Amino acid sequence: MRNQEQTRPVALEAYDSMAEAYAAAIEENPRIIYYERPAMLGLLPDVSGRRVLDAGCGPGVLMDWLLAQGADAVGVDVSANMLRLARQRLGDAAVLYEADLEQPMPFLADSSFDVILSSGTVDYVRDWLALFREFSRVLRSSGCVVFSVGHPCSDYTLNETGDYFSTELREYTWCGLGAPIVVPCYRRPFSHMIDPIVRAGFSLERMVEPVPTEGFAKVKPEEYAQLMRRPRVLCMRVRKSA
Repeated sequence: MRNQEQTRPVALEAYDSMAEAYAAAIEENPRIIYYERPAMLGLLPDVSGRRVLDAGCGPGVLMDWLLAQGADAVGVDVSANMLRLARQRLGDAAVLYEADLEQPMPFLADSSFDVILSSGTVDYVRDWLALFREFSRVLRSSGCVVFSVGHPCSDYTLNETGDYFSTELREYTWCGLGAPIVVPCYRRPFSHMIDPIVRAGFSLERMVEPVPTEGFAKVKPEEYAQLMRRPRVLCMRVRKSA
C-alpha cells in the first residue's frame, strides 16, 4: 500500500522553484560530472536501439545523452517546470510525462522498457517496494534498473537523530542556486534499500561506491579530498528476474 502520510511529493515545491537555476548549473556541477554521472553511466548496458525510461528526468540532460546513444527514451518527472525545460531542450525527440513516482504509472504499458535509469531521484520516494514493483511491471524480462541514491553511511553521520535504522524524512539546504533552497528527501539504512528491491523480484547485479575523477580535483580540491575518504553516493544496477 502507498504511504498515506505523504500526499504531496516531498521535493516538488523545491524543484519547481529552482528549475531554471538547476538546469543552468547541472552541466557544470562537479559532483555530477566528475562523481555521480561517471559511475552511473558505467553501470548502464548498451542502450542503442533499446527503450529506456528516465525516472526523474529533470531538465532532460541524461535524456539528451540517451538519445545521442540511439536509445528510444521516455522521461517522467514530478515537476512541471523541469519538464518544460526538458521539452525546450529535447523538442519532439522524446516522450515526457508529468508523474509522481510514489504513484502507479498506468500510462506506461507492461513489459515496455529494457532499461530504467534514475539519477538521484529515488531518495524522494518513501515506498520503495511499491516503486520497484512498478518498475518490474514496466520492464521486460531480464530488464535492469540503474540508479543512484544518497549513501546511507554518509547520511547517517550527518543525521541529527543518530538513528541509522529508520527511514526518515530529512531536509538539506542547497546553496549555489541563488537563494538557499530547502530540499526534503528520505534517508534509509542499507537494509531498507535492498529488502524491497529483492521482494519486488530483482537481484543486485552491481553496486558502486564512486570516488571522484581527477577532473574534480582541478575545480574543487578540498571537496575532492573529502570524497576520496568519505562516500556520499551509492550507485546500483539491479536486474529483473527472468
